[in-house]
Amino acid sequence: MKNNLRLYLKLGVFLPLMALVLSCSADKNPLLDFSDPFGDSGEENHPVPALKDSQRPILISEQSEGQVVIIDSLSKGILWTWKASEHLSATQAAWFREIDEAKAVYQKQYVLLTASSGGVALIRISDKKIMFYTRDVGSPHSAELLPDGNIVMASSTSSNGLGDALKLYKVDSLKAYVEQEYKRYNHTFAHNVVWDHKKNILWSTDDQYLYTFTYENKDGDLNLIKGATFYPLPDKDPHDMFPVYGKEELYLTTGSKIYIFDIAKEKFTEHPYSKRNIKSISDGPAGFGTLIIEPTTSYWTNRVTNSRGSSAFFKDSYKMYKARWFIDNPFSYPSDHLYRQTK
Repeated sequence: MKNNLRLYLKLGVFLPLMALVLSCSADKNPLLDFSDPFGDSGEENHPVPALKDSQRPILISEQSEGQVVIIDSLSKGILWTWKASEHLSATQAAWFREIDEAKAVYQKQYVLLTASSGGVALIRISDKKIMFYTRDVGSPHSAELLPDGNIVMASSTSSNGLGDALKLYKVDSLKAYVEQEYKRYNHTFAHNVVWDHKKNILWSTDDQYLYTFTYENKDGDLNLIKGATFYPLPDKDPHDMFPVYGKEELYLTTGSKIYIFDIAKEKFTEHPYSKRNIKSISDGPAGFGTLIIEPTTSYWTNRVTNSRGSSAFFKDSYKMYKARWFIDNPFSYPSDHLYRQTK
């Protein structure tokens, strides 16, 4: 009886203490949203909505047909597609054969995309008009809008030796095709570029470090200026970099793991869902879940999943390279982010 009393007293202290610890832990936003927005939902229960009505659309870079696709994660229906072959000559369409990244920009009214086969383009959603496009003879892997509407692109290592660079492009709203970059900056194994609109800097990795760049446009002369501080990478082969939604943090995937870079702490930490060779990772507001592209064949997959393994979208013939929630990106762009008329 006395032993039981001692046990109850211990539990009486321990359980409230444990509850307090758990409640404090719950107050901290998790690094990964393990919610399952897909669950058992299927086409028969969810009619395909219009793009503007979709609650959880996903933007996919798809290489079997050289296209960008927006799908509805609940109905699994296709909401919007863009194929270069429907808008360009056969020669130019070949530049977009291997689309490897697409970003929603300008309040989701446009898509900025790159293709490792050479293409870079800005597409208007409403009528699929090409607002800007170019061919890079390196290996485009990521692009970003700058505050004035011009574009910076990360060109990765290429067999012809013309990659390994960040390249600045002047965008002319009166002339979509731009023949070549305005300036080139050597940047080995360039795979990513992310604008930070609060700090007014550009983030990008080479093969060893995470760098910041300031951008200036003085009387039409564009420049990227590398910051004095840079951060050693925790791993080899950096690939996808994208903002953690709602935080001052960046996701970074590498050849073997996933990391989160805390900008304030200037520190990389390993992600809870740390798997090798992840091509893209994307999260959103609470309840959206975290989208993962994990290659199943070579460098692509026919399935988008979340971190619990639930399927967001599957099509057997597709070769998907990256997938992101088709939502606003408050880390990179202001809330009044409107198309810029540049020239």
